[in-house]
Amino acid sequence: MNNLLTILRGGVAIANSVTRPLQAIVQYEKYLSDDGYGSAVYAPAIPLHAIVEYKAVQVRTISGVLTVSRAVIELLDIAEVIAATGGQGVGNNDRFILPDGDTGPTLDIGGFVDAGTGHPIATSVRLG
Repeated sequence: MNNLLTILRGGVAIANSVTRPLQAIVQYEKYLSDDGYGSAVYAPAIPLHAIVEYKAVQVRTISGVLTVSRAVIELLDIAEVIAATGGQGVGNNDRFILPDGDTGPTLDIGGFVDAGTGHPIATSVRLG
């Protein structure tokens, strides 16, 4: 099992290094709280490298509503993600700003969890 995990970690690291020239910069803002007036408060934006694909895909949201995503963000640099999120990982209320300046709600977050660290080896985020 440990060998398989090591191979998977290595594969994602290779994918990250090979695709790095293709990766765009997205701005990541960690959700902090609501301001009492119904608006979300976010931490200052942190740039993250990501593979960004503008692709319409049907997604079922956390509340069970079927909707269409606008973009898929693949975060392959786990060290960068852990540093940006304070070790907590990407949350459902966090916000991403795409290279074109657009943003949307986080509809779905996915990733294979590393048994050794408890964090996804790579994180996939679908934005509305």
